[in-house]
Amino acid sequence: MSMNNKKSKFISLRIKGSDIEIIRKAKEYCKERGIIFGKFIVDALDYYMNKDKDPLLKEMEFLRNEVEFLRNEIFDIKNFLKSSRITFEEKKITIEKEVKNKENLPSFLKDNPWVKILSKKGRGREEYE
Repeated sequence: MSMNNKKSKFISLRIKGSDIEIIRKAKEYCKERGIIFGKFIVDALDYYMNKDKDPLLKEMEFLRNEVEFLRNEIFDIKNFLKSSRITFEEKKITIEKEVKNKENLPSFLKDNPWVKILSKKGRGREEYE
């Protein structure tokens, strides 16, 4: 009997040859951190069996699935764009600003017909007429 008046139970497990390496690593992990191996195994089993009950783990799983879904969507969009022909039409935007306070302009700009002509520089010929 232990000091807590609880009976200690010992469990023996058979381990396949391929799993012995993971057990060795787990024992090494426990030894390095000063963890009792049996407690480590119990905690790991508890975590594994109750992980679905933890809301943060559920949220992480949801987000992991969402990221995977979005990756697939991006992949599909990339493939669609690679196999598509996309054309763009150039739209012309004209911005004109009328000067309201002509008194502040230098004299050579006031009522100068060339200012209007030069302001249209770079536009098509039809806009000059």
